[in-house]
Amino acid sequence: MTPTKAAKRLTIVIPALNEQDKIADTIDGVLPLARELLDDFEILLIDDGSTDATGAIMDEFAASDRRITVHHNAERRGVGAGFEYALARAKFDSITLIPGDHAFQNEGIARMFKAVGAADMVITYRDNQSDRSVNRSIQSHSLRFILNCLFGFWLYDYHSMIVYPVKWLRQIAVKADGYGYQICGLISLLQLGLTFVQIPVSLNAELKGSSRALRLRTYLELGGTIFSLLRRVPIRHVDVSQTPVEAGRTSAR
Repeated sequence: MTPTKAAKRLTIVIPALNEQDKIADTIDGVLPLARELLDDFEILLIDDGSTDATGAIMDEFAASDRRITVHHNAERRGVGAGFEYALARAKFDSITLIPGDHAFQNEGIARMFKAVGAADMVITYRDNQSDRSVNRSIQSHSLRFILNCLFGFWLYDYHSMIVYPVKWLRQIAVKADGYGYQICGLISLLQLGLTFVQIPVSLNAELKGSSRALRLRTYLELGGTIFSLLRRVPIRHVDVSQTPVEAGRTSAR
């Protein structure tokens, strides 16, 4: 008898801060792919204290589809805080975050959606980082190399889109409101031995100008997150009786 295939149900979090020129393109790319490739889904839009029309555009999308909801922050709280808010309210077993600045090409998002359920986690990696500015590319590759050396998981990327298992992630104490939340959550789950597949995705052409991801505050947040991961004792906030007995790692290209 052929085993029943697990349903692809996904909570999609899309945060944005002052992205009125890109948020509609992001949602217009994600929504049809979710409708086509997922069995069920919800989209949580996080307006992180925007002072432009980002929040109003999000509200328009929410009014057009009951599966879309919007949360407005009165002031900026950071990507990690928005994800934590969504994680606490997620309806489905899997959750992912897609940036609201239309950073990723739709083909990669489609590959990620198709891989939902293939393992405990779907870890995407950016396959065209060399197309970005030299400084940005060097910084991304350097961060990956440092994390691989420190923790030994040898991933292709630690800071792309990831599909997490909600029940496991909720048991991890992620103490990071900014960009460090993803590294903290990902490494913590990998240390538990959860299975994963790696899927290539491509970035859209980067617009000229400075990126918020390159600010000194971001470096300090990431450094603090890495330091805390290195100095902590093995994870205590997880029910070890539920931890997989045998977990393997797989990679898909």
